[in-house]
Amino acid sequence: MSTLNRVRPKDWACFRCRQCADCCRDLEDRLMLEPLDAYDLARCLRKQGMAASTHDVCERYAHTDLLEGCLPIYLMNTVEDDHACAFLKDGRCSVYAGRPHMCRIYPFFACPGERGKAYEVFQCMDSHASHFAGGKVLVKDWLYDNFSKERRGIMTAEAAVLPKLSCLLRGVNFNENKAGLFQILHYRYYNYDLDEPFLPQYMNNMAALEQFLRAQLGEA
Repeated sequence: MSTLNRVRPKDWACFRCRQCADCCRDLEDRLMLEPLDAYDLARCLRKQGMAASTHDVCERYAHTDLLEGCLPIYLMNTVEDDHACAFLKDGRCSVYAGRPHMCRIYPFFACPGERGKAYEVFQCMDSHASHFAGGKVLVKDWLYDNFSKERRGIMTAEAAVLPKLSCLLRGVNFNENKAGLFQILHYRYYNYDLDEPFLPQYMNNMAALEQFLRAQLGEA
């Protein structure tokens, strides 16, 4: 069980990475793959000759689920009895340069802020007690190294887009509309050119997805 404690950029937080890879284990149905994660992983794996597209990444290394019963998402696959990330090899991340957002920012969690703040940050205190003893990190330094300007911009874009999409998605019956489910995953995860910047493609995809959902609901 994890708890979230609010922290400020100027705070010192108890944390020390021991390179033990414990945070890469016990992840069954817990590590969500965001659209940018699929894009980053595809670019990383393409260099290794292991994937050619975001669709390859999703199909080979993740499985679908529904977030809050309406938004189709991908969750990373796990392996072995300890439910380790599929990319953990010999105790090390084999896709470190393209690792998902949740891995990059651990042990912190960021979300859109309120009262004029661009974002708010929480420290995730999980069961790995040894991670939170023997060292401290300055939150703003950790964020500078691991929470890029691009990531912040996409988080802001998602925060603006997802409430609108969620309202539309609640009217879609996925059990009766498998083709519709594929189209949603297509716009969310698949429809990206790895040689083009992510954010403009994401915004175009979300606009197309909104149009598609409105047509499905007879609103177009």
